[in-house]
Amino acid sequence: MNRHMPKQEYQRTLKSSTRYSGITLHTGVRARITLTPAPENSGITVVRVDLPGAPGVRALATNVVDVERATTIADGAAAVHTVEHVLAALYACEVDNAVIEMDGPEPPIADGSSEPFVNMILKAGTKRQRAKRTVYRVTEPVYIELGPSKLIVLPCTEYRISCTVKYGDSMMDTQYLSLPVNTETFVNEMAKARTFCLYDEIEGLMTKGLIRGGSLDNAVVLRNGAIICKEGLRYADEFVRHKMLDIVGDLSLTGCRFVGEIIAIKPGHPSNVALARKLMEIIGISHAG
Repeated sequence: MNRHMPKQEYQRTLKSSTRYSGITLHTGVRARITLTPAPENSGITVVRVDLPGAPGVRALATNVVDVERATTIADGAAAVHTVEHVLAALYACEVDNAVIEMDGPEPPIADGSSEPFVNMILKAGTKRQRAKRTVYRVTEPVYIELGPSKLIVLPCTEYRISCTVKYGDSMMDTQYLSLPVNTETFVNEMAKARTFCLYDEIEGLMTKGLIRGGSLDNAVVLRNGAIICKEGLRYADEFVRHKMLDIVGDLSLTGCRFVGEIIAIKPGHPSNVALARKLMEIIGISHAG
């Protein structure tokens, strides 16, 4: 056992299965996602029930194959896009082991946040399992820099994210927030924050075949200082909160829970996943599949 991974608490899974259906963000098709209980020590696995043999892929950073505008994991034919919102909900709700059944390559985007997935989990409930949970406690700084994105993990007595974003395209330009990551703070302070993009990015994303299901029902758009969304902002600083939500989802790809403070400046999926991979190396989790 790695000396940084003392055993603490017990693993948890879902009490029962729960389903949700809706339109996907990038592929723009109707999809259904089912969260089901899983055995202890099995982690989070995504299963493509629409493919022959129902192949699966473990939710690990070593299985990430694309980080453009979303996080994509794959193992052979089992490829799934935009997994970060559901993974964030599972991590925040203390679910260590679960199977995510999907009938296509992408889960529903819902309203662009993690709240619908949190509601699924809370409705299904969770239960303690017999195996103890392993937790990585950060003992020395870990640093990642990719372009304008900078992330550092420092020792801390809790899991905390301190995040700064800046886009230069709205009256809410620079936003900063620091919060502990636990079920209560995630549900109340992060889960409702929606995905967003700059208006000038839309044409390029559509040209690449992305955001086919994007609309003001599931995203916030920034244009020339204006904030365009269907129902108004859910938080005054919704953008930084969504970036923190993404960090929770992407860093769950380490495959374990950990205690430390993440200081993030202009984070994105590429830097989040790079940090998750680096943490896996330090922790000693190198398996894929």
